[in-house]
Amino acid sequence: MVDLLGYGEKDSTPQSLVTLFLIASITVFLFFRWDMSELLVASFPSFHSSTFPLPLVFVWRLSCMLIGASAVVYMYRMETGRMIVIDHQTRSERLTHPVKSEKFVTFSSWTLLSNFAYFGLASAATFLVFVERNVPQWLETLQVAVFATALGAAFLTSTIVRFVILPGEVRQRRNHDHQFLFHNQIMHNFAAVFLTIEILLAQPHLQPEFALFGLFLGLIYAAFAYPFAYFWRGYYVYGFIDPRLRFAPFLQSGLASAISIFYLGLWLGSELVSYNLVIGSLVLLLWVSRIVQLKSGLATEDELLTEV
Repeated sequence: MVDLLGYGEKDSTPQSLVTLFLIASITVFLFFRWDMSELLVASFPSFHSSTFPLPLVFVWRLSCMLIGASAVVYMYRMETGRMIVIDHQTRSERLTHPVKSEKFVTFSSWTLLSNFAYFGLASAATFLVFVERNVPQWLETLQVAVFATALGAAFLTSTIVRFVILPGEVRQRRNHDHQFLFHNQIMHNFAAVFLTIEILLAQPHLQPEFALFGLFLGLIYAAFAYPFAYFWRGYYVYGFIDPRLRFAPFLQSGLASAISIFYLGLWLGSELVSYNLVIGSLVLLLWVSRIVQLKSGLATEDELLTEV
């Protein structure tokens, strides 16, 4: 079996950077080619035309924003964290205890921040619509763009945590109770739950082209990882994000593509909701129920038994 996380004789960093640049160039070209700004503005009214009363939608969005803000503050104020990372120099695992802003270097924390940002923008826009004030175009475009970004990121994060990280922790017999603290529950589980409910509540009219925003987020994170490790803290949060790996260009482009693929799946789900609310709701709720895990050591242990 090919070792995707192995290091070759030569450093793959130049190839990784070139790959990221090429993908970014294509993404920017498509952004203007598809007139993304017009698509975003056209989609905005659908976020505020729910069959549910607008005050109820506002209270829902404001509540999600406040929960997200609480998770961000809680995460920042915790005295210490616990992460198994890849050391830049030794290329081996080590335990680190991040504090304050250093905790926000994981992709999961970016998911939390994007979820918080969406509900903050949506709350502001919903309030302006409710009081019949003009919503600035920048707010219209940002709300829709951040929603598409947060949607793909949240479902990717929940899936990776549920089927990769937690089973790995159990397999190595490591205590992973910290994975179920308040802030981790929000970014690993409830971000996906909240955004699923948002689809069902608002039934927004999305476009497949919005998958580009997932690519942007993945590219930015991949580009951030190397200078963070080389110039600042000396480690990679995830082993596959190291640009020196033999297959790093494929792994990093795969991260960006995965966010977009999850978004496209959810776009199809939103289309199904528009076609048939009952069937679409059941599909999305079944999906999200399969990728969240709210308690430690249940499904992961069962999975280990099936592998024996």
